[in-house]
Amino acid sequence: MSIVGLILKASYQLSRHRIGPLRLNFVPLVLALASGLIWWKVGGLTGEQAILIIVLCLILVLVTLLAKRQGFIIFRRSEGELALFPDCSELAPDEKAAVRATGLFEVQGERRYFVEASAGFATMETREHAVMARMLSSRFLVGAPKDDAGWWYIFFKPHKITGIEVGQIHFGLNARPAIKLGYKADEGKGEFVYLSFDNPLQMQRVSEDLRHDAKLKSESVNKAV
Repeated sequence: MSIVGLILKASYQLSRHRIGPLRLNFVPLVLALASGLIWWKVGGLTGEQAILIIVLCLILVLVTLLAKRQGFIIFRRSEGELALFPDCSELAPDEKAAVRATGLFEVQGERRYFVEASAGFATMETREHAVMARMLSSRFLVGAPKDDAGWWYIFFKPHKITGIEVGQIHFGLNARPAIKLGYKADEGKGEFVYLSFDNPLQMQRVSEDLRHDAKLKSESVNKAV
């Protein structure tokens, strides 16, 4: 159980939704300032109590801002050797492996950063890799805001991969086996995408597929897989 992961997940959800023009992670501070000043004026709170409420809400806002700076996730690389599955089957061309993906997605010139989005990973017959996430619009604090609803994509070719690491992602109460993948975007900028999995076998299948024809220096590959 990861309390830090739970805080990161809550911060991500709050930062993505709004009440009017105000992101939800700033709502506690606004409410604290307003209610603290009102109660202080009418005598319901002492000055010290009003300041305490404001400080506590300010801490909450700072936590969400720090979580955003972290990308709302923590990735811990595996240091020791991981058990390999000898009967691990290769991914077939165009076979879609279920993953949760974190990274900068794009569609029709628009870019969005999503965290642990339900997605599919596939390698085309041309060996180009694709991460495809469908963001579903739903109710308050659940699912994606209306503007983000729809299909979003990350594409990269094997020669664009700059590094592969395996480990765990902390986002929510439970850590998940994950791959941290570095790649160069079309404009040459270095990017990262994180893929997490329900089980280590699926992670091994995707990891071996990625490393199959990626032109990596030996030090860029985590030897644990």
